[in-house]
Amino acid sequence: MIRQLLQKLPVGQNVQVFVGTSILLGLCAVPVFSRDTRAGHDLFSQEKPQAIIENEGRLRKNYASSKGE
Repeated sequence: MIRQLLQKLPVGQNVQVFVGTSILLGLCAVPVFSRDTRAGHDLFSQEKPQAIIENEGRLRKNYASSKGE
């Protein structure tokens, strides 16, 4: 089916292969980029989740207040 559509393009075989590969890679990338996730909650995230950042701030304040006494 895809091959028949690509053969209708008035270009060479190399361009048909490039277009077909680009379409397939684009379709594979749709689930990755269409996901709506919060920062730090996906598999390869380098950001910390907001809850952890808030908890670290609270721990620093508690530690600083206990040292000041």
